Amino acid sequence: MRNTSEDLTSAVEPAVLELREISKGYSCRQVLSLVNLRVEAGECLGITGANGSGKSTLLRMIAREQRPDSGRILLRGKDILEDRLYTRNRMGYVPQDNALAEELTIGQQLELWQAARGVQEPLQAELMELMGLEPLLRCRVRELSGGMQRRVSIAMALAAGKEVLVMDEATTGLDQAYCDALLEWLAIFLRRGGCILWCSHRRDELDRLCNRCLCLRDGQAYWGL
Repeated sequence: MRNTSEDLTSAVEPAVLELREISKGYSCRQVLSLVNLRVEAGECLGITGANGSGKSTLLRMIAREQRPDSGRILLRGKDILEDRLYTRNRMGYVPQDNALAEELTIGQQLELWQAARGVQEPLQAELMELMGLEPLLRCRVRELSGGMQRRVSIAMALAAGKEVLVMDEATTGLDQAYCDALLEWLAIFLRRGGCILWCSHRRDELDRLCNRCLCLRDGQAYWGL
């Protein structure tokens, strides 16, 4: 795991991403309580914890798919809940479950995604090759394996020059060759100043990619695996 100081509170400039006392609960229990963190440019923050610890809930809130009960989430100093377009243009998100329309072909799915985000150009050839999408364009989503669908979700998240990537178990179902290619691409993304939140159960991925790790347990956040 690459070394980076955990004391980021003295930074003068706003962090790329900052969470301030984020809490979330459901009727039966408190899932997250007063979570604070900062992620800087070029940093990958690992998110770990047992099943049900709140990892996906935390990432959904950062990706603006859920609202926290309290607290603030800031992207470059701006509250993400105030401006959906601002967040969408700067953040890519791979959810734990592939959010694709089963009746569409992959080509149609990509076109729909581009139209929804105002992207005029087709998906970059680099990403098409990275995730091996060219042979899949005429296949319907429902005809593809989970791993193939995952490749589509990843390519959409990586597109359009996002500066923050929120990735929830992104390599689940991927063949090892695609895992390795993705991790290499993400390492370059970090060197160029990108920012990643990486949720994974795999220690090798966390060690390879992440500067620091935040472990969720009993609604609380702790530094370290």
